Formats: sequence, C-alpha cells, structure tokens
Amino acid sequence: MAAGGPASELIMFIVAVIVAGSVAGGLAYITNDIAHGMNDRGAMLADQLRTDFSIINDPNNIPVSGTGPYTYTFYIKNIGKEPFPFTADAVQVFIDGDMVPPANLTFTDVSGNTITTLGPYEVGVIKVTKGSPLTSGQYYTIMVVLENGKRRSLVFKAP
Repeated sequence: MAAGGPASELIMFIVAVIVAGSVAGGLAYITNDIAHGMNDRGAMLADQLRTDFSIINDPNNIPVSGTGPYTYTFYIKNIGKEPFPFTADAVQVFIDGDMVPPANLTFTDVSGNTITTLGPYEVGVIKVTKGSPLTSGQYYTIMVVLENGKRRSLVFKAP
C-alpha cells in the first residue's frame, strides 16, 4: 500500500508533462504559422509600396483624335521603384465603371513605340478607342488597374 501513493503521483506527473508538451507543441506550431503569414503579407505589402503610378493628364484637356472611332489619350507615369507590365493583358481600364475591352487599348511610350513594361519614372501612353464619342463637356471617370490590384482614377471632362 505504501508504494501506491508515489506510483499514482508519478503517473499524474508523467500525464501533466505529456499534456504540457502537447500544448507547447501546438502553440509553437500556431506561432510559427502566424509568423510565416505575417512575413508573406509583409512581402506583398512591400511589393505594392514599391509599385505605384499616377495618371498625369490635364483633366480639362484630354487629347482625342478621329471622327469614328474616337481615340482618347491618357498618360501614365510610374512613380514607384519597380517596373510593371504595361500591356492589355496586365492593365485594365474602366471608364465610368465600364471595362474597356483589351482590343480597344494601345500601350506605347511617349514616342509612339509599343512597350510591354513601364520602368520607374517613365511615362507611358494608353490610347482608348471608342466607337462613339464621349459627350462633350460631360465629366467621366477613368480607372486604371494594374495586375497587382493597384489602381488610380481620374475625373476628366470630355472634349
């Protein structure tokens, strides 16, 4: 009988150590998972901060050419530190919430040469072709969205 007391205490001690080890292992796994998630989110945020652009048109003087179809010209400046894809596959354009089909977009540099990326501090041109003209004197909103989700908009007056 005298040996029963210390044996049960030893069993209880072993169970307590096993439970404590399991809890510590679970907490270590969860902490590691949270740390990796924060690292991934930080890298994604850093990428978005390095990628930035601006629409640099005069909102009261948007260049337009043609008499049907009509081509509107918008200037985009990469104000970030990283180049980004500058093609109809990677950039979406919306006018007043309506997506402009990629076939109606042309991406060039300011000299008119076709380009596929826009480097830091470079200016690119997006030409938007529409079958019918925008109503003269009306205000419209253009939104340009990059492949990483970064977007900028400009309210402009149709010529």
